[in-house]
Amino acid sequence: MATKKKSGASKLAAWVIVGLLMFGMIGLGAAGLNGTQRSLGTVGEKNVSISSYSDALQSETSRFQEQIGRALTQQEVQSIGLDQRALNRVINTRALDQLVSDLGLSAGDARIRSQILEIAAFQGLNGQFDRVAYAEVLQRNNLKEADFETSLREDTVRRLLQQAVLAGINTPSAYSQAIVSYISETRNFSWARLTQDDLVTATPLATEDDLVTFHAENAEQYTTPAAKNITYIWLTPEIMAKSIKISDIDLRAAYEARSDEFIQMPSRLVERVVFSTQDEAQNAMDSISEGKSTFEQVVEGRGLALQDVDLGDVTKTSLGDAGALVFALTEPGITGPADTDLGPALFRVNALLDGNTQTFEMVKDQLRTDAALDIAIGEIASILEEVDDLLAGGATLEDVASETQMELGNLDWHVATVKGISAYNEFQNAATSVTSQDFPTLANLGDNGLFAIRFEANVEAILRPLDDVRKEVAAAWTTQTVQQKLVSLAEHIAPQVSLDVPLASFGFTENIEDDMTRSDTIEDTPPTLVFTAFETDLGTATVLEDAFGVVLLIPREAHAADLENKQVKSIQNIMQNRINSAMAQDIFEAFSNAAREAVDVDINQTTLRSVNSRLLAGG
Repeated sequence: MATKKKSGASKLAAWVIVGLLMFGMIGLGAAGLNGTQRSLGTVGEKNVSISSYSDALQSETSRFQEQIGRALTQQEVQSIGLDQRALNRVINTRALDQLVSDLGLSAGDARIRSQILEIAAFQGLNGQFDRVAYAEVLQRNNLKEADFETSLREDTVRRLLQQAVLAGINTPSAYSQAIVSYISETRNFSWARLTQDDLVTATPLATEDDLVTFHAENAEQYTTPAAKNITYIWLTPEIMAKSIKISDIDLRAAYEARSDEFIQMPSRLVERVVFSTQDEAQNAMDSISEGKSTFEQVVEGRGLALQDVDLGDVTKTSLGDAGALVFALTEPGITGPADTDLGPALFRVNALLDGNTQTFEMVKDQLRTDAALDIAIGEIASILEEVDDLLAGGATLEDVASETQMELGNLDWHVATVKGISAYNEFQNAATSVTSQDFPTLANLGDNGLFAIRFEANVEAILRPLDDVRKEVAAAWTTQTVQQKLVSLAEHIAPQVSLDVPLASFGFTENIEDDMTRSDTIEDTPPTLVFTAFETDLGTATVLEDAFGVVLLIPREAHAADLENKQVKSIQNIMQNRINSAMAQDIFEAFSNAAREAVDVDINQTTLRSVNSRLLAGG
């Protein structure tokens, strides 16, 4: 019973820490961005700290970068509006804090003390609150005890307010039941693909009139798009790197400097639980060995979660004196006790990872490329001012190309152009907006390259003559004609198909699908096949088209969702929770917006621009 209570408190402590991180109470590294300036402004009587905005911006940016799989530039962060989203988040938070103050709500000292005592970061090896650890953690984060406790108190009351606002919010179960009934019902159906081989006539041949007509009716398909003719100069690290020579001596020095990258020692995926005494550790090991306890139970008994004891991927030397014992295991398992700097510990090895050594010869080309690119980036930066001065002085792009290492080019650009310099978003944006009135100016590319452009002329869309595209037109006409014949054949057969007269009776290869849900897909079939099976009457055949031909489909059986099925019930519970969560989020967002409207918001835009400049530039 005591263990469960401890576990619950640990969860609360974790929630508190997450909340503090969310609202910027921990991690005040941005506090000094503007000298001694620590505030962006006020919301009501509440200060908006630079650190809270910094943390919110970092959170918004990281989340978006994870979605798109790449880093964002400063310009992209601001054009997407992530900075404004982060600012709105911290303003709404402080508006709620002001509302709490106005209502006279407060968290008692006893509650705050209890929460602090349960925060793992403030506990010693014995699992008890350690004042020294408390002071050290706060000092590392540039926090005073009074400021931290005030922030914790605000966070606690804010959560209590949220709970009060959302108490009793619950959507009717009929809503989730209707959704689950829809997604869980199934169909049995059959389908067959008709191909050119099913036609009794030979492949049709287009006449000249057919080609002329098809070319005219599909003119858009054979028309070059309207474009801008653009002259440009550019220089990228990749271009410059081609002419940079790196000696073998320098390459070997680079190899030695990056040895950790190329020489990976054998390692283990390890979890470690530390005890206060050798006897405690040995008793725990004995209990595991005798099957009385699991490693997970031992960890829980220490008031910890598995993530608290996870060391990740470690080498033998990183484990110190315990390394020999841990690496003596030839397969995953548990060993110990072993002495560590923190005390006697048990180790669980979850995986054995072999080392990997890449020799100098194996990575020589990579090293040369990396070194050349590094040098190229520096050299490009060194000519930036020269190129900028030349353009500012009235030099043409041709002049700049002849006097510097910038390369000259010309292209007919349109939005679908993605080769060469057109592959860069920065060029695409510049090309979209450039006009005949614009003078070439130097701009940056995403890979630290440089470019400048000049508008030359608009290029009209042109219909390519039939003689230039005759083969393409003939092939497209044949494909379309065959498809039309297949559709006619399928539409002729469809009324004859029924539950008693299957597709196979017409000589087709009949594919039988059973217990299909709406979310299922079938490879190499029309994307709407499964959906159509649910929307078509049983025993009625229908015709579908795709790029590969024509498909005949006939639904055979319908099965309503079994709402008493354990799996279906589980899905409904999950759906109900998600619906409730989404509604609660919307309601509290509306409540927060209302709280914001009730207070005066004063944000120093000069300070905000300065903070953004340094944060988004990595300063």
